[in-house]
Amino acid sequence: MKIWFDADNGPHVLIMRPLKAELTRRGHEVVFTARDRTKTCQLLDLYGIAYVTVGSEYGRGKLGKIRGTLGRAWDLARTMRGCGASVSFGHGSRALPLASRMLGTPTVTMYDYEWVDATLFNWCCSSILLPSAISSERCASAGISTRKVASYPGYKEELYLGGADLDQSIPGDLGLRSSAVKVLLRPPATTAHYHNPEAETILQSILERLAAVPDVQLVYLPRTADQRDLPQRAGVDETIVPGRVYDGPSLVAAMDLVISGGGTMTREAAIMGVPSYSFFRGRNGMVDESLAASGRLVTLENSRQVAEKLVVRRRDGDMTRPDPNRLVSFVCDAIVSCGRSR
Repeated sequence: MKIWFDADNGPHVLIMRPLKAELTRRGHEVVFTARDRTKTCQLLDLYGIAYVTVGSEYGRGKLGKIRGTLGRAWDLARTMRGCGASVSFGHGSRALPLASRMLGTPTVTMYDYEWVDATLFNWCCSSILLPSAISSERCASAGISTRKVASYPGYKEELYLGGADLDQSIPGDLGLRSSAVKVLLRPPATTAHYHNPEAETILQSILERLAAVPDVQLVYLPRTADQRDLPQRAGVDETIVPGRVYDGPSLVAAMDLVISGGGTMTREAAIMGVPSYSFFRGRNGMVDESLAASGRLVTLENSRQVAEKLVVRRRDGDMTRPDPNRLVSFVCDAIVSCGRSR
């Protein structure tokens, strides 16, 4: 069976890599398309995965995203027409389900934030894979077609957090000192449709808090050019912006704490047992609620909570490496089953 994966965002590469390995082991052929944004292509290159680049950044605003999605869907369909894929798979890619419908290819999507607009997935996808932390009641409230939902065990990050060796070269590459408090910080996605400006106020408080702590090394991952000099303006003494792409779990493992305005890193850290703080100010999802309820993730909802909750110190204790096998098998079974039902 030929299976088409579409990597629409950098974290998708980490999710898809173990799935590709297992599907290949089972005798299937996996082909990739990729959108050239947020280090997606660089990560595919890092792991030696062949792909065809289709599309890049969309324009700003809702209209720009709609135009970008429709244009990329058309380009995907044109690129993959005649490739013979039995099924397609994406992690929340919106262009992929549209392109697959144009081609008559059944498609499976997987995502873990229930408050995205599910209309396109309900219409185009044969199966929607969601973590078991998201209840059927929440799915119904979010407008997700519950008859298409298959609940997978655990969290998506478990697909890759325990299955590969960590890159031990990162501390040396970045010049990290064993005596320093090493903080990984990712600012909010200010161009995302879910962005809440409150997150930018909280970010400023976080930077001021880090500036007040001696011997902090801040590893900073700006999303946009205008975010690049924010730590220096807040008075942070030592800021490191990595000059090349590292895989997220290895970068998280080198840190004493992780702080992010949204995205996968806070969940990776929480699952690995690295102190994790989220100042995402969009609508709360059940995955983060679950991690927060278990004490593995701390949410910062305003600047006052930065002062009350953010603990900046060296990390104690060992990391946790989850077993990916059950989840890898579940997702691969779902993809293959969809392809066979064609």
